[in-house]
Amino acid sequence: MTRRVLAWLHRWVSLIAGLLLAVLGLSGSLLVWQAELDAALNPDWFRPLPACEAPAGDDAAQPPVARVLAVLKQQAPGRQAAIVVAPHQPGAAYQVWERRDADGLRREHFIDAACGRYLGMRERGRVAWDARHLVPTVYELHRYLWQGEAGALVVGAGGLVLLGLSLSGVVLAWPRQARRLASWRRVLGIQWRAAPARRWYDVHRAVGLWLAPLLMLMTVTGAAMVFSDAARSWVSAVLPLERLPKAARAAAATELAPAGPALAPDEWVALAERQFPQARWSRLTLPRGGAAVEVRLLQPGEPRADTGNTRVRLTLAGALVQRYDPLHAPAGNVVLNWLFPLHSAEAFGLAARVLWSAFGLVPALLLGTGLWLWWRRSRAANLARRRAPAARPSPG
Repeated sequence: MTRRVLAWLHRWVSLIAGLLLAVLGLSGSLLVWQAELDAALNPDWFRPLPACEAPAGDDAAQPPVARVLAVLKQQAPGRQAAIVVAPHQPGAAYQVWERRDADGLRREHFIDAACGRYLGMRERGRVAWDARHLVPTVYELHRYLWQGEAGALVVGAGGLVLLGLSLSGVVLAWPRQARRLASWRRVLGIQWRAAPARRWYDVHRAVGLWLAPLLMLMTVTGAAMVFSDAARSWVSAVLPLERLPKAARAAAATELAPAGPALAPDEWVALAERQFPQARWSRLTLPRGGAAVEVRLLQPGEPRADTGNTRVRLTLAGALVQRYDPLHAPAGNVVLNWLFPLHSAEAFGLAARVLWSAFGLVPALLLGTGLWLWWRRSRAANLARRRAPAARPSPG
């Protein structure tokens, strides 16, 4: 492929896909801070709640998960809990998630376990810009383009397109005399006092080159999370990988376990925490049909800092079905476990999150500068074509 053809492809693919990539970048910048934004907008749900009088009677003796499910049953009759999420901060509300309905909506209920109060709900998947739905709306835009799984495929394809644009941009900007330091200073620097066309061309090229490694990292991790099955297959082809099927697919394993009376949800959580005494549980996925119960936990030292990747699967009677420890997993699992922390920067502290958030502006900057340069070149070409007949000598 010649340099001229590559430049043509880089230009036109950027102009066609640039709006999608800019939207993904800008929404990603906000989602780096999604926990903080959600807590600021909805303090009654995500921040420690004020003290109150404990429930009287039988409710006072209930453990927290059982109390949360009892409040849901009383305040939202007919709603079926699928996942119980422990509060990130002690004293904050528990969350109860339902499964997505046919329209792609999933209700999230917020319950004060200490006081036995129902605090409200929201619908994840509904496009709304009020305080309750702002962060989920931005997330659904970034992850699904508000179009469900079909939109997720477009997002994943957009990430691969951005990867191709990054690689082609590096090739086009690579200096012909790469061994000369002056050549690298020219392509990595910006002539701020030059004419506007030259200045913005330098901005487009230098920003793209400086941030190309981070751009490639973000696109690869994002696409790998969207096309997760393909990513697992590729990783397992070169690295050892422990398969971790979804809980619904673990039903066959539960049939081999000894039968017995079903335990209470809090007992499932306690059994899972005994498997990992240093961990705290983050999510409880309730059984559906013959599937196993799954408890997700967070161990100290895990890269996934919000919920953790540690998992314990149990039968309804509490027999161990599967135990997954990401801190002692095969190399292939380590790679997959790092995808989300790399994509969100949550494992690297405040400085990395600020950098990732600023990086989300880059696709919009590259689109804007590239669009302006293309428009200026097109206008100059049109002017040259209009002037050509007047400058051509007459036949006489």
